[in-house]
Amino acid sequence: MNKNPCCFFLDVSGGGNRSAAFTMNVLTKLDTLTQGKFFSQCGLITGASGGMIGAAYFRELYLEKEYGQISSLQQKQYIDNICKDLLNPVFSSLVARDMIGPISQFEYSGNSYIRDRGYSFEQKLNANTKGLLNKRLADYSLAEHKAVIPSMIFNTAITRDGRKMFIATHPVRFMMQAKSNSSNLSNYDIDGLDFQSFFANQDSKNLSFLTTLRMNATFPFVLPNVEMPANPEFDVMDGGFRDNFGHETCLRFISYFKDWLQQNTSKVIIVELRDRPNEDWSRPYEVNSIMGLITKPMFLLQNNWFNLQDYYEKDQVNYMLSAYGPNLVKTTFSYEAVSNATSASLSFHLTAIEKKGIANSLNNEANKKTFRMIKAFSSGN
Repeated sequence: MNKNPCCFFLDVSGGGNRSAAFTMNVLTKLDTLTQGKFFSQCGLITGASGGMIGAAYFRELYLEKEYGQISSLQQKQYIDNICKDLLNPVFSSLVARDMIGPISQFEYSGNSYIRDRGYSFEQKLNANTKGLLNKRLADYSLAEHKAVIPSMIFNTAITRDGRKMFIATHPVRFMMQAKSNSSNLSNYDIDGLDFQSFFANQDSKNLSFLTTLRMNATFPFVLPNVEMPANPEFDVMDGGFRDNFGHETCLRFISYFKDWLQQNTSKVIIVELRDRPNEDWSRPYEVNSIMGLITKPMFLLQNNWFNLQDYYEKDQVNYMLSAYGPNLVKTTFSYEAVSNATSASLSFHLTAIEKKGIANSLNNEANKKTFRMIKAFSSGN
C-alpha cells in the first residue's frame, strides 16, 4: 500500500502579538523553503491566543492564494498587518465604554450584544487584517472538508470547572474525552465540551470567526470573559489557561486517529511554535523584600504556570512517542528575546525590541536546524 507524504500537526503557543508575529514569520519562511508543501501537508492547527491568531491569518492568506485572489504569500505587508497594535483600542474601550460610558449594543446574525472591549478587540483585529478574517465558522467548512486548508481546533477554558470547550467548523465530540479502553480503565468524567454540538440550537456554525479568535485569546483582565447561552450559565477564558502550547489537543487528536495515520501516512510531524525558550532558567521567580516573601505563595504558581504546563506536556509527548512508534516526530521553533532584554510581555502590543527578537530568532542555530528538518520531511527524505 502506497502511503501519503508525511502529515504535519502545528501547535502554536499563546503570547499576544508576539506569538502572532512569530507564527506568521515562521509559516511564511516554511512556505518559501518547502515551495508550499508544508501547509498543503498540514492536517491540524491547535494552540492558544496570539499564536492561533497568526496561524488563522496565514491560513486565510493561503486560502486566498489557492483561490487565485492573491499571487504570493511573501509580502511584507502581511507581516506588518499582524504586528499592528491591538492593545490601545482595548484599553480605550475599557475606559470609554466599560467604566464610564453608556451601554451600547450592536447586532450580529439577528441577536444583540454589548459593545465592550471584546468587541473593540475584534473590530481592531478585523481592521488590521483588512477584513479577511471577518467570516463565520461555517465559511471554512468546505475548504477544510476538501483539505484545501488544515483544520483548526480552538479551545477555551470553562471557568466554572476547568473543562475545555472545543470550537471547530465541524462537531468534534470525539475530543471530549481521551480515548481509552473501557475494559481496562474505570469510567471517568469527560473533560471537554464540543461547542458545535452543545450549542447547535443557537446556530453554532454561524459563530463569527473573529469572536472565535477572541474567545481563544481572552486573557484575564485584558479582555472580558465570554458568557455562554447555557443553563446554568458559564463563561470561558483564554485557552492557554489549560493548554497554552496546543499539545493536549493535538495528542488527543493523534491518539484517536492513530490507526488511520499509521496506515496512510509515512510520518507524523508535530511542529511546535513557542513564544519562549524551552529552558528559561535565566528568569526565575525571586523576591527581595518582606512583602515579596509574604505574597510569594500566591504568585509563585502564577509565575510558573507555563513551566508547569511544559513539564506536564513533555511527559504527554514522550508517552505518545513511545505508543505511536518511530514515525512520530516532534520539532520546535522557539522565540528568544534579544540579549540582555527582559522576558517579553504577554500583551497585544508588539514593541520594537520584540520585533527585533523575532527576526533574530528565525536565524538562530536551533531554529535553522528545524527549518532544514521540515524541508527534508516535506520532500519525503
